[in-house]
Amino acid sequence: RRAGRWSLRGGRSKARQTHGDIDLLFDEAAMVNEPFLDLMATLVDFVLVEGVRDVPGVGTEDCRLGGANEECRLGGANEECGLGLGGTNVARPALAFQRGPIKRPERALQKLVRRYERDVAMLTDLVRCTVLAEDLREVAALMAALDARSVVGLAWVGEDDATTFPDIAGTRILRITAVDNRLDETYDDSRSGGDRGLSL
Repeated sequence: RRAGRWSLRGGRSKARQTHGDIDLLFDEAAMVNEPFLDLMATLVDFVLVEGVRDVPGVGTEDCRLGGANEECRLGGANEECGLGLGGTNVARPALAFQRGPIKRPERALQKLVRRYERDVAMLTDLVRCTVLAEDLREVAALMAALDARSVVGLAWVGEDDATTFPDIAGTRILRITAVDNRLDETYDDSRSGGDRGLSL
């Protein structure tokens, strides 16, 4: 079922592209790839300079990355996010930013057939990057920096206005539409070959 720009599959929402032209999607990916990666590299540099201290929005009820209970998805059901954040200590994180290549067309086509029932508009991960962290405090610091610069969720204004950010401010330049939390204790890491992480 589709609602504006969002698709609802199995009770979960999935952001969609504004069109279903795969050639145009790859052209658009080529245009935004380097600027997006530069933006993300700058954000990681900011976290590296600031260090890990009391992270606003993480470990409190203010974390907008939580669900309906105002709980941070990083930690499940407790208000402290399960990360043990607190105090005023500042530690220098050792985040490593890795620029990802644009997804290969062959892999994109496989995903379209296997997961998205050939719906090209569901393909939303052509441009990507990876940030490696040594511990959960670093993950929390990066997530807080992303949260502070993002509109979180799939809300839109008006039936046809799927791209309007209802609460956007000048500093909110990203939209986080989903968080796949593979750090959760209940996650079965055999599904990902033992890998753990957060996928946004």
